[in-house]
Amino acid sequence: MTNRSDPTDAKSLRDGLPPFLRGTIVPSTVDVLVVDDDPAAAELTELYLEREEEGFEVQTETRVPPAVKTVEAGDIDAIVSDYEMPGQDGLEFLDSVRAIDDELPFILFTGRGSEEIASEAISKGVTDYLQKETDPTQYSVLANRLSNAVEQYRAKGAVEEAHEWYSTVVQNASDVVSIVDENARFQYLSPAAQQVLGYDPDELVGEYIFDYAHPDDRSEAMEKFFEAVEDPTLEPIVNFRFDDPDGEWPVLESRGRNLLDNEVVSGFVVNSRDVTERHERELEVRQQNDQLREMRRTISRDLQDPLDVIQQSLSLYAESGNEEYFEQAQDSVDRMEVLLESVLRLSDQEMHLDDLQPVPLSEVVEAAASAVDADPDVTCEADREIEADPSRLQRLFEHLLSNSIEYAGRDVSIRIDIDGGTLRYRDDGPGIDLEDPTVVFNSGFTTNDDNPGFGMTIVRQIALAHGWDIEVAESSGGAEFLVSGIGTIPVPTR
Repeated sequence: MTNRSDPTDAKSLRDGLPPFLRGTIVPSTVDVLVVDDDPAAAELTELYLEREEEGFEVQTETRVPPAVKTVEAGDIDAIVSDYEMPGQDGLEFLDSVRAIDDELPFILFTGRGSEEIASEAISKGVTDYLQKETDPTQYSVLANRLSNAVEQYRAKGAVEEAHEWYSTVVQNASDVVSIVDENARFQYLSPAAQQVLGYDPDELVGEYIFDYAHPDDRSEAMEKFFEAVEDPTLEPIVNFRFDDPDGEWPVLESRGRNLLDNEVVSGFVVNSRDVTERHERELEVRQQNDQLREMRRTISRDLQDPLDVIQQSLSLYAESGNEEYFEQAQDSVDRMEVLLESVLRLSDQEMHLDDLQPVPLSEVVEAAASAVDADPDVTCEADREIEADPSRLQRLFEHLLSNSIEYAGRDVSIRIDIDGGTLRYRDDGPGIDLEDPTVVFNSGFTTNDDNPGFGMTIVRQIALAHGWDIEVAESSGGAEFLVSGIGTIPVPTR
């Protein structure tokens, strides 16, 4: 009769398992329980089975109740049972076994055969059915069917174990495991998609993955993906910004592997994780390194001139005793002190600020105006509070005001207002007549020999530390700066 278990070939099942589970299918021994009320018949079956299969270890029982206890102990891989036995027959024994394990190989090996018995045995879940014969070759057939049944039983159990293992790993993985087809459409996403991407996994199935990539990152990501579709040996790693439901753009690191030809997967497997914090740290490090390089270039350049003056002036003073040369050396020392103070203030700027609080804009502008060595005409037209670090925000305005005073004079007029999240700073001075106005933010840039050129660099660093952008705006007159990305709220009524 036909075996009742899954007809899938056991070798194929075994080959499809992860390596650590393959050995569970065909271990070195197979424990077989033979149940026959005739002790001689039971011993004969034991003898032949162990002779036919080296790995078979057979134990025998002549009654059903002790046989059931043996099965309950869980040490049996297969059962060979007679049909006619006193007390309980083979089919009643089968009922007891199926109540314990509905897959355990059970072969009914009986001297009494009939279609009726075979039909009932099948309905009760027998694995196989053999009628006893006088020819000893029947034991070869029995051993072969036992071996196949046990291998399939173990293969199926191993597949279920592997499925449970993979399911557990994927279900609890913090990374998003996704499968996409060759056209880059999601076919499956693990539960982590909800936490990492912000979407229910089912919501993304069928969606084109690159529709969610930032426009500036899309081209590179698509190029690497479709190259790997054509060449399965490639395993690309792509960093790109992902459009989540909140309008944020978390940075994902996605590692892909082409398994389109794998019959089980039939897709491109992608493991994605949120690396936004790492990306921001790397960006901060790059900004800090750029700042340090600028500082090094500026210090080496700007310190060399006053050092040369000091050396030459002191040499001339030693020769002539003329106090004028000594004063020149002293002036150069003073310039170096100003330069070093500016460098220290620049290096003191944090690249990222976490302790922000609502700061009334008009109050901080007033404090900054009082702190500079002048009395500029400043009008703040914005009745707003800014989420900022109070002392850093005041320093930002101090440098902007000092810059306006330096280039427009002490009677300069300044207007400050906010439109949405953009702050506008304008003065009525001569403006910025440069082919590339952005150079005003470079460390050491100045058109005034007495200015070390760090003020506007500090302004830019403070803005970036708050997560803002600053740019030089086009203006018909005067200097104008735009600071964008600012979070504001109206000042509460007192």
